[in-house]
Amino acid sequence: MTMKPSLKYWIFILGIACAIFGVILASVFGSWFSLEPHEKAYLSGLADRILPFPLLGAFILFLVIGGMVSLLFRYYIIPIMRMAESTQLISLSNPDHRVPIIGAREVSHLAGIINASADAYQKLQQEVETATYEARADLLEERNRFAALMSELPAGVLVCNIHGQILLYNRQAHALLQASTHEKFTGLAGRNEGWIGLGRSLFGVIPREQVAAGIERLQKAVDAGLPDLTARFTVEHGDGRPLNISMAPVFSFHCGQHDECVLCDRRTMSGLVLTIDDTTAPQAAAADAPPRLPDRTGQEAAAPVGQPTVRESRPTFYEFDLFHHQAPGELGEQTLRRLTCVAFDTETTGLDPAAGDEIVQIGAVRIVNGKLIREEMIDQLIDPQRPIPEASSAIHGITEQMAVGQPTIDQVLPHFRHFVEGAVLVAHNAAFDMRCLQLKEPRTGVKFDNPVLDTLLLSSIIHPHQESHSLDEIAARLNLTNLGRHTALGDAIVTAEVLLKMIPLLEARGIVTLNDALKASARSPFAALSY
Repeated sequence: MTMKPSLKYWIFILGIACAIFGVILASVFGSWFSLEPHEKAYLSGLADRILPFPLLGAFILFLVIGGMVSLLFRYYIIPIMRMAESTQLISLSNPDHRVPIIGAREVSHLAGIINASADAYQKLQQEVETATYEARADLLEERNRFAALMSELPAGVLVCNIHGQILLYNRQAHALLQASTHEKFTGLAGRNEGWIGLGRSLFGVIPREQVAAGIERLQKAVDAGLPDLTARFTVEHGDGRPLNISMAPVFSFHCGQHDECVLCDRRTMSGLVLTIDDTTAPQAAAADAPPRLPDRTGQEAAAPVGQPTVRESRPTFYEFDLFHHQAPGELGEQTLRRLTCVAFDTETTGLDPAAGDEIVQIGAVRIVNGKLIREEMIDQLIDPQRPIPEASSAIHGITEQMAVGQPTIDQVLPHFRHFVEGAVLVAHNAAFDMRCLQLKEPRTGVKFDNPVLDTLLLSSIIHPHQESHSLDEIAARLNLTNLGRHTALGDAIVTAEVLLKMIPLLEARGIVTLNDALKASARSPFAALSY
């Protein structure tokens, strides 16, 4: 672990004191033992007049050298350490950041040169990004057309890789397979409790056995060279309504013998396309219904009567890089860039959960394949079933009137546990949030055993010479803006953005995998925090 400047300073001071007083005392004792007995007897009477002067000289010498070391640390060593962190920050995470002009004249001059280089680097980077965007414009346009096409299909469409990870779904598939957050947290969802999301398992919403049987039929059809490569089956979902599912293979573009498998008879399935249709749903009526507008509680409210209505956009969510994911292995050995994470935050009635303070809001957002998925999030108020102090309401803005009648923690935690299943939890000062969850284990029977990354601890690892590691200060260093400070979802989103910005800085220190990050976090001076 990198030693803090203050610790280095006191080690230097202690070393100087030991050296000076050690040399003086060694000289005195050396001289004493070299004397004859009659000389020792003579000097013994003069000791109180002789000894104070070398000791005083040693003390003055210590003050002079110690003062020079203090000036050296203040004007050279500490500014250079912070300059190194800022320079790395500019090159890896935040091109807008600049090295602070502090320290001695020579150090300030060097900081100015680095900032001038950073300006040139940022200008060059912007030119490269502009050229790259223009080069990719056609591809982005094709992707947008594809997404628009998928969104307008009357049936639900869901695509997964061969390991069952979802990498595309449209709004119709989401509506057919997943209950709303409000239904989940109030117990109205029935059996429709699966979560659809990028990187999630297909088997959370469709029985594994039926999918496996369909893959087996498809593989036999491929081996036999049959033209009709579609497996069809029906599943029962939600309140018992049947869903008709057609499943077709996606073939890999590469094989072991040729660059393109389209030239090869040995085709290999790399994924599946599922078309989902609910023949009992009155789709035409639903299309003409007024739009439902989400409110802060996660419930939906109808558009005001008499107001012009606008058809709700129906986006398609996709992350095609998941096609190239390997089979899930040891979580700790996965790279930070490939992890599936859930950044979350809680707002509470106070800061002492052990004394009875309760959670009043949970906010969470998912990170998949190094990307923040803003569409897959939770923003849920919770009835704490106890008063909310005015001092707490002044911070997070949640009053008793807003919380009364919301789902209780017993209803929310089981589904929040389902939402974070298989993911790494991420929080800022995670010790507090995890303590709030752990204290509810006896009452709810819900245990969170996910690995946890704490952006507070990680910040102290990558920036050990910075004075503050608050969420606000870290976000400012990384050029991030938190528009919802002290709201659970707002803090969860900025925590997720902070983690993504930190990954290159962690990699520069050799912290590449989840295990690396957990081991480094354990060495943080903040690792001993508890609530």
